[in-house]
Amino acid sequence: MSIVTTSLVLTFKQKSIEAKTTLAAENNSIMQSGNNDIIPKPRSFQKGNGKFVLKKDASIYVKGNTDEETEEISKIAEFIKEKFKGSTGFELNIIKSDNPPAGSIYLTTVGSDQSLGNEGYKIETTGDIVKVIAYKPEGISRALQSLRQLLPAAIESKNVVTNVEWSIPVSTINDKPEYAYRGLMLDVARHFFTVDEVKRQIDHAALYKINSVHLHLSDDQGWRLEIKKWPDLTTIGGSTEVGGGPGGYYTQEQFKDLVKYAAERYVEIIPEFDMPGHSNAALASYGFLNPDGKKKPLYTDIKVGFSSFMTHDEKTYQFIEDVIKEVAEISPSKYIHIGGDEAENTKKEDYDYFVGRVSEIVKKHGKTPIGWDPIDTSPKIDLTTVLQNWKDSNQAAREKGMNIIVSIAKKAYLDMKYNEKTPYGLDWAGYIPVETAYKWDLTDYAPQKLVLGIEAPLWTETISDTKAMDYMIYPRLLGYAEIGWTPKEQRDWNEYRARLEKQGLRFKTLGINYYDDSSVWLRR
Repeated sequence: MSIVTTSLVLTFKQKSIEAKTTLAAENNSIMQSGNNDIIPKPRSFQKGNGKFVLKKDASIYVKGNTDEETEEISKIAEFIKEKFKGSTGFELNIIKSDNPPAGSIYLTTVGSDQSLGNEGYKIETTGDIVKVIAYKPEGISRALQSLRQLLPAAIESKNVVTNVEWSIPVSTINDKPEYAYRGLMLDVARHFFTVDEVKRQIDHAALYKINSVHLHLSDDQGWRLEIKKWPDLTTIGGSTEVGGGPGGYYTQEQFKDLVKYAAERYVEIIPEFDMPGHSNAALASYGFLNPDGKKKPLYTDIKVGFSSFMTHDEKTYQFIEDVIKEVAEISPSKYIHIGGDEAENTKKEDYDYFVGRVSEIVKKHGKTPIGWDPIDTSPKIDLTTVLQNWKDSNQAAREKGMNIIVSIAKKAYLDMKYNEKTPYGLDWAGYIPVETAYKWDLTDYAPQKLVLGIEAPLWTETISDTKAMDYMIYPRLLGYAEIGWTPKEQRDWNEYRARLEKQGLRFKTLGINYYDDSSVWLRR
């Protein structure tokens, strides 16, 4: 099981201690500039004169259109209260009222504009009050991630910082996302990551308005979610990982806890079980899934394309239905991802039949199937399945009118090295420097009317701990978040890299082991 080593924890603590000595000067310098340094960039940011200063006697006022909505907003307020308490030491009161006095933060859906949608928001900051308005509570949650970035980076500290002015520039922000789906994929099958390690990545991604975390829960090297009817999937199939480590898995209770944790941050957990290829962990768990009735050996290397489910055996489909049924019962996501990539040991006609059968099983249990290309090329797949597009071609999906999640490998794969010196990752799709990760658009690869959004996958063949995971995700994920949130015409690399450089202090305060090469980010 992958864990953060003692030395890594000490390194993070040391970074945090060192950062504290400069937090006040650097943060106040940044904030006095009054610039919009928020990532993803809001659609509209109008700066006024002056600032709002958060003080220890401040309260958070909340008001929804209904009692239920007020209660939901109160829970969002609890989240930000706890976040601010660690660094400020302030014990902010939460008050259910629409009459906030000066010095307050006011969160409300009352009188909001429906055109903001579920995630849109307004932040109106004066010298006296910060008012956050959204059409739905989810929009308030997104707004508070922006509010965190308007405050000094020291707001992210887990320890009280006493020499920082907790100020927000007087300003008006109007904002909503360009695309509904903005995702991060974590491959927990090649190397296993604990519930707490995944929660940590959810927290960091949510700060930048990522709203989906896709978990790659099965592959040749490991099966990571308990299926009660088929327990050997985890006791055998989950017992190892790339390199022969001890592996691990999530019980269904742990998975539900993870889903709940993400939902509190308005992040959707999307489960994936890759098939018919990438299936050796299942084939090693149960002999009846193999033509000879014998279990396959466990696999700990990184080659692909050798495994396959039997595509014309009813025992296979009964097994898959058992899995999908249990997962559908514990996963509130509207999606179940069925994989479908690199099935090189499956004949094309068998592949087509298989993905068609499995997609129907998913739909039978009330979910929308997602699959990697070339799933769109199967005549058994129609527009009720979503394509996750990692290759350049998606012609079949276009012709069928399928929704597309854009995850082009040469642009969006987080496991691709930054450059030849990167200590982790692979380079089969090419190097992806920070600039390359930012300077493209989803419409370069699919018609906008079909684009559901963007997802950045982190495959973990070479990623075995949190240190490596952080390094490959950050800072590139911020660029992907902005591609998914901010309209193309409002994005500019030269302007973005200045905002990105200022996130470095926030990363350090959060203990993120990011790829730190601001000389590259800022080169002219």
